[in-house]
Amino acid sequence: MDPEYYMTQQLTKKSDVYSFGVVMLELITARKPIQQGKYIVVEVRNAINKSKDLYNLHEILDPFIGLGKNLEGLEEFVNLAMRCVADSGDRRPTMDEVVKEIENIMKL
Repeated sequence: MDPEYYMTQQLTKKSDVYSFGVVMLELITARKPIQQGKYIVVEVRNAINKSKDLYNLHEILDPFIGLGKNLEGLEEFVNLAMRCVADSGDRRPTMDEVVKEIENIMKL
């Protein structure tokens, strides 16, 4: 859940974006938000290495995505998801920005 929600006990547009980012990570990893005591956001954050192919996420990506294939847009999708789950709400995009970026990713 979102560090902001726990402090304020209020849902905001930025906490909605955070939740959507978690859903995005669930989609590409086929994992639950918290699985075996591990939080998906932390797991992806720790695994990412942007200097490597597919950001070094081979081991945590959903195998049904088709890892042997050319995955145009996957890195952009991961970047967007990670921006959505930024610790600070000020660093997260708006949902309008998220929609526009997803539309651009789909064009790839």
